[in-house]
Amino acid sequence: MKPVIMSLMAGTAMLVTTPAFAQTQCAQFELVGNGARVAYQPFETSPTIETFDLRIRRLADGISGVRFLLVDTTPQMNGPQIGTTGPSVYDISWLEDNTRRMLVVGNEQPQPTTGAQVQFAERAGVQLTRFRLSVPAGQQAPARVHRENLTVRYQCLDSQGRQIGATQEQPASVELSLTVPRYVAAYIGSAGQTRGTINFGDVGSASATLNRAINITALSTLPFAIKFESENGGLLKRRATEAQGIVYAMNYAGVAVSPGDTLQCPMTPAPMGIGNQFEVGLNRSSITSLPAGNYRDTVTLTFTPRDGVASANCAIRREN
Repeated sequence: MKPVIMSLMAGTAMLVTTPAFAQTQCAQFELVGNGARVAYQPFETSPTIETFDLRIRRLADGISGVRFLLVDTTPQMNGPQIGTTGPSVYDISWLEDNTRRMLVVGNEQPQPTTGAQVQFAERAGVQLTRFRLSVPAGQQAPARVHRENLTVRYQCLDSQGRQIGATQEQPASVELSLTVPRYVAAYIGSAGQTRGTINFGDVGSASATLNRAINITALSTLPFAIKFESENGGLLKRRATEAQGIVYAMNYAGVAVSPGDTLQCPMTPAPMGIGNQFEVGLNRSSITSLPAGNYRDTVTLTFTPRDGVASANCAIRREN
């Protein structure tokens, strides 16, 4: 749970090719170990980078090497995407030559200047090669495991680097797995600040301003709830033991809230989150009957993650 504490004070006074199934596969591709598994935090400022190894096994005599691309066969509107709701921008580079384009969509074929080209040792029928998965920071992605199964589109080569047979495909050879954590955070004013003050100043005169607000920014990878609690039961008091105080009303994101209420809000955008006004209005009639002094209350807003589908805007949760 992430509490945000507020002090209130007042004073009176696409298309893909079909593999050639009729032709016996000349090579086999498989991820090594845990493969391309990463954790991704949409609100971090640095990209997520992970390396992974691919094992290539020769399946036919006369094969000296392979040339291949990794194909995202389920691209979304903006291009390759990890799953249907994961980051919409990512890339894979071949660490032996990161200038060669490795990740493609559609029916692009391997070429001498693109993809990876791996040679088998004279007697060895297995070769390892390494890649780097890069996911830029700040992309929208809900809390869950996002998966993308990439196809390997490849050509087998002879000792002179000439293609043998037709281009082939091995579906779902490389599984990308990206885990977005359940995350909710909030700050007041600037990042890292979880305490703020709304100071009304002297409210004794008829022209005093009785409505003030402060901005609270929420960051989340899933819907969340905000619990509102008041130290003095919704009153500004000189001392906690006094029965009387200044009555005030609260409003968050355009919704009127009271101490004890819980507000349900939708997942926020990345990377900036969403800022909402927390407004407090004092009741003028309750001020005139009180003695002079400094009146205050502490309001705590507790942000917690919650599962399920939220409405498009924040709304009070009603208990059944």
